[in-house]
This record gives sequence, structure tokens and C-alpha cells, in this order.
Amino acid sequence: MASGAYPVGYRFHPTDLELVAYYLHNRVAMVDQFRSSPILDCPDFYGKNEPWLIWDMFRAQSNNMKEEETLYFFTHRKKLNPKAKKFDRKVGSGTWSAQYSKNVVAADDSVVGIKREFRYEGGSDPHQNGAWLMQEYEITSHNDLVLCTLRKNPRKLPPQLLLLLRIRATLLLATKGR
Repeated sequence: MASGAYPVGYRFHPTDLELVAYYLHNRVAMVDQFRSSPILDCPDFYGKNEPWLIWDMFRAQSNNMKEEETLYFFTHRKKLNPKAKKFDRKVGSGTWSAQYSKNVVAADDSVVGIKREFRYEGGSDPHQNGAWLMQEYEITSHNDLVLCTLRKNPRKLPPQLLLLLRIRATLLLATKGR
């Protein structure tokens, strides 16, 4: 969420436990009556829009958040088919490729949820592959509604910079061969 929505020095930076035990739990319990300004609704996240289009669309609603900030939102997962246990994680022309998952544990060592990490892959724009990261939080007793985060991958360089680095490396190799 944009830092402009908070007093100077404050940031929205919740822990995994806070995201699951407070925000997601209250949203599941209270349905649409629970609203939280830092966490938006994106009912069709797993749909036809590319991650960068979702980012741009919700960035405007979040007081034009900065490039390095994280977007938080509630969404519903879609099953591959009505009887399937697996979920469809297609987004736009690509898909969310799973990286890892871990339990979200409360102070009493009880598991309250699951956090999964994903990377965008296989889209129509090769420059966007790996450029987007998503985290999905699920309550262990309720797996349809999830809380997700979306952010740009800080390790993924812009295509223009990659091209310049490749040209430079090629020139260096060419001059060494003389």
C-alpha cells in the first residue's frame, strides 16, 4: 500500500501471521463486511489480465504506490474443475509457477495457514517472465478465499539494461580476441 496513505514514517508491512490470523481470518468470518484500506479486492486475479496490468490498475487505487512496494488483495482461487483438489493459477497469457510453501505458525505453535510463493512464467512477453512475484496466503480451514501479494521482482533487470549488458559483454569478448 502506498506510504502516502499513512503519516510520515509509517508503512504497511504486516507479518505472515498478521496477514493470515487477522486480515484473512476476519475477511473469511465477516465476508464483504470486513474492509481494510491497505488490502484491496481483486475478484478476478486468476483471470485474463496480465500481472503488470493488474499492478497498473490497482496502483492507481493505492495512491500511485512506488515501484518497490507490495500490492495486497483478497481474491478467490478457481479449481481446475469442480471435483479437483488443485487450483488453476493461470493469469493472462502465463501462469504462476510455484517456488515453495511454508506453514504460518502462531505463538502457541499451531498452524493457522499456509504461505505459498510463486513466480510469473510462460507469458506472451518474454521480458515479463520472472519479473513478477506473488505470495498466496490461505487459512488451513478455508481454502477458497486467499490473500495475495503482488510485487515486481527486484532481481529482474529491465530489458533495456539487459540488452546493454549483453552488448557490453559481446564487445569485451570481441576486443579480447584481437
